[in-house]
Amino acid sequence: MNLEILIVGNEILIGKFKDTNSNWLAKRITKYGHKVARITAIPDEIEVISRAVREILSRSPDMVIISGGLGPTFDDMTLKGIGVALGLELVLNNEAYESIKKAYDNAVRQGILKLEGMTPERVKMALLPQGSVPLKNTRGTAPGVKIQQEDTMIYCFPGVPMEMKAMFKSVVLPLLKEKRGSFFEKSFKFSGIGESNIAPYVSDLEKKHPNLWIKTHPSIGLSVELEVSITGFNVNNGEQIAEDIIEELKKIIIILNGKILD
Repeated sequence: MNLEILIVGNEILIGKFKDTNSNWLAKRITKYGHKVARITAIPDEIEVISRAVREILSRSPDMVIISGGLGPTFDDMTLKGIGVALGLELVLNNEAYESIKKAYDNAVRQGILKLEGMTPERVKMALLPQGSVPLKNTRGTAPGVKIQQEDTMIYCFPGVPMEMKAMFKSVVLPLLKEKRGSFFEKSFKFSGIGESNIAPYVSDLEKKHPNLWIKTHPSIGLSVELEVSITGFNVNNGEQIAEDIIEELKKIIIILNGKILD
């Protein structure tokens, strides 16, 4: 599957918080042989959110994961932005309402919160795009949301990492496993020559193997780590292909008077 990740939050764009959610998601999506085609971070603005959603859908990914902006405050505008993008009104979802009410009632009983009842801010979290499905939040209050838009499935998760991770594991991970593809990643380090020395040979190998992503990047000191990644569904002998490419590159590095480190 091809997926896109959309991160919503002013706090990310001003550097107040680091976006660890997209990194965490991308690692797990790739692990099961699926491709993250794009990661986008945008502010809490309805117009920007709606435009970003429309642009993503124009590329027809199989799935979109949106994180952030589902809370009770005035700047949590993700669902409103999605509604504008899809032409859907926000309506009170009874299942979401009862789930939120139960979470707050429990918090009051346990002495975690003092304010009782469903305030307008709490009710706001139960206003979902018409026709969407609420997703249970076992670690917080704001429910996630699932929306089918033609051939694209949209999942909206909270921005709080703990809540997002729990929801991803219960809802999306089983789908990734069910439609699992293949992903191979091999790497080694060398020193004595730089990236520019090996770059022409890497380019030639990429032309010969267009289904490979071959990347070199600096490691410690003057050593360079060369990483070979193969991503895709049903790649025949993919791991062996990666090994063969690595051996070919090692021979080239030795010829160029480089030193293999591991």
